[in-house]
Amino acid sequence: MPKISPQEWFNSPLGRYLIALEYKYINPVVVDTFGFYAIQIGNFDIDFLDHSRIQNKFSLNSNQADLMTSNEALPFDESSVDLLIVPHILEQMSEPYELLKEIHRVLMPEGRLIITGFNPTSLWGIKRFLSFDIDYPWNTKFISLSKIREWLPIVGLEMVEGKMGCYIPPIQQSSWLKKIQVMEQLGDRWWPMLGGFYFLVIQKRVHGMTPIQPLWQKKLIKTTIYSAQKSKTYKVKP
Repeated sequence: MPKISPQEWFNSPLGRYLIALEYKYINPVVVDTFGFYAIQIGNFDIDFLDHSRIQNKFSLNSNQADLMTSNEALPFDESSVDLLIVPHILEQMSEPYELLKEIHRVLMPEGRLIITGFNPTSLWGIKRFLSFDIDYPWNTKFISLSKIREWLPIVGLEMVEGKMGCYIPPIQQSSWLKKIQVMEQLGDRWWPMLGGFYFLVIQKRVHGMTPIQPLWQKKLIKTTIYSAQKSKTYKVKP
């Protein structure tokens, strides 16, 4: 049996280091996303939605969750969620592809999905491959970025932004973590695909839909046209 749960691991020095980086990436997207409903699915305690301007925010399946449910059947209506954050959930599931299909169902058209996951093509992936450790996160599936990108268009989702982080080796000593933080800047520049985790911003695309222009925007356009033409006189031939 595993000795360390995901909650315990994310409270370790290495877990806190990783979460701090992920929060740095996720927060600007959260602040820039608007709508009516935002959902975070997770089994650790950090609130990625704390700076969201969306009024209705819910947490699923965490220690302080508003709701406990199955990840395979999300308790939301079709096309009802504007923002969904899924940090390190796909790699814990037996059928991660099915969760992506369920996410597509509940997302609004052009709604945003944020995914983080452990990258198998990294020092972290090497440790998992060589280790017989049955504790989290080494006992989970490390799903490759190429596999995620293969699944997305099949279920109707499209990646619009992505980056990686945690280029450091997966060590737990706080003193060493501080000394080798420079590897983050070096990794971004010299080996950007070898980070310990990937961060993806994804949107639900519905082809053939014409976005409805907000009424205030239509009025603004009409006012602008009128102002530009006001000083001109046109003669209309009979």
